[in-house]
Amino acid sequence: MTFFRVLWFVIKLAILVTVAVYLANQPGNLSLVWFGYRIDLHPIALSLLGVLVCLVLLYAVGRIVARIIAVPGDIGAMRGAAREAKGYQILTRGLAAAAAGDAREAKRLSLQARKLLAKRDGEPPITRLLAAQAAQLEGDDVAAHAHFKALAETPETAILGLRGLAHAAMKEGNETEARRLAERALAANPHAQWAAETALRLQAKAGRFDSADESLKALVRAGAIDAKIGQRRRAALLTEKARQALIPDGTDVSVDVAMSAAREAVKLAGDFAPARYVLVRLMLRQGKRKEAMRLVEQIWDDHPHEILGELYLTLGENEKPLERTQRLERLQKQNPDHVESHRILAEADIAAELWGEARRHVDRLAAIETEQLGGPARATCRALAVLEERERHDPVTAHHWLDAASAARPDAAWICRQCGHRGEAGPESGHWQLVCPQCQAIDSLEWRHGAAARLGGAALSLAAKPAGGAEPVDRTREITILTAGSDAGRKTEAGANSDAASVDAARLIN
Repeated sequence: MTFFRVLWFVIKLAILVTVAVYLANQPGNLSLVWFGYRIDLHPIALSLLGVLVCLVLLYAVGRIVARIIAVPGDIGAMRGAAREAKGYQILTRGLAAAAAGDAREAKRLSLQARKLLAKRDGEPPITRLLAAQAAQLEGDDVAAHAHFKALAETPETAILGLRGLAHAAMKEGNETEARRLAERALAANPHAQWAAETALRLQAKAGRFDSADESLKALVRAGAIDAKIGQRRRAALLTEKARQALIPDGTDVSVDVAMSAAREAVKLAGDFAPARYVLVRLMLRQGKRKEAMRLVEQIWDDHPHEILGELYLTLGENEKPLERTQRLERLQKQNPDHVESHRILAEADIAAELWGEARRHVDRLAAIETEQLGGPARATCRALAVLEERERHDPVTAHHWLDAASAARPDAAWICRQCGHRGEAGPESGHWQLVCPQCQAIDSLEWRHGAAARLGGAALSLAAKPAGGAEPVDRTREITILTAGSDAGRKTEAGANSDAASVDAARLIN
């Protein structure tokens, strides 16, 4: 094809040269006399001048004709732009109506917007979003599904369509399909927070912990969440994975895999009590009782936690109550006046019937709780009732303390910071779990106190009286209490003693 083009160019050039040579060889000239001036022109120059004038005239005529032909198109374009502007204005109003929950108005405006914005190659994908929302408001799940599916097939609006389809799948209880859609959305846009939360939650619930871990790592690499938050969330995810080996209906996770996951979780977040708790329970299953004790002792200096203290009470094997008290006293020396140190020693002293020491720890515990939270917790009131009953043989005062316990703030528990619901996991993980059983939020359970209530009558007078003869404090104000406290049942972990010596923190974790 290129050869013929070159050949045609050469032929045209040869014709032009031939004509020029022919005109140059012709004799004669052309003279023009005008206003006293005489102009002599050669035929070639005249020919070139004529050609130039013709070209100018043809260009001018062509431009005029082109403008005349373009007038209908310009008018159509102006009308189309006005139609499009009106369509987008109606689309905006429709989206506002959908956000306000006005299903009828949203549907009406959706139809108008789709009609105004329709083109030969179809309608803009964004109109599908309004149509889907209007269908959802009207309860037409079939139409909404069709619109969201069309959105999901368009690259520009795929994330919107996938979110709508995933929400519909969750509404229908189809978590498998919802997880697949969330994973697809996360692959398309790693910054989609809803996709990450949905994928992580459903992957964890389905026991796909490796997939959840990869999803979380992808989020951190993409910068969708802060690296520190991602590290903390990964520790929670690994703790949930390790927890499966401890619960009867858990995912099929071997003890070795669970141990590895728990150790990694402790590495990532050493102050995360559930990770350390689960690792201790797994060590007990392998007979590593001394290492399990050491793991709790490592954290007691800086981050004592009630679930770790409760577990530490059970770690001694075949020990008498007095021996247990002595072991706990060694732990208390690491953090002498912390509330958790007094809590576990009070319980051990009551079991050993060391009434003087028990009262000293319980009184101090009540004083700290009154100072920090406005009053002693239910467990503290019950402990005081036990002391009155068994040490002083005073059933009347003991009964009053039990009344105070019923009105006091509940004990601490794992509470969801988003919905306020209490965790429902068993004692295998200290009642902690990764996914909130109520709102399905990821890693939202925190150890805290919740609502408020008042003490009254005999309960008020008893709880207001601090230990050691100090002046009573004003208890007419509201006292912070938990709405869902619990007394966790304790189980002594079976297993033989380990002959291995205690190891340091690095070996315990590594």
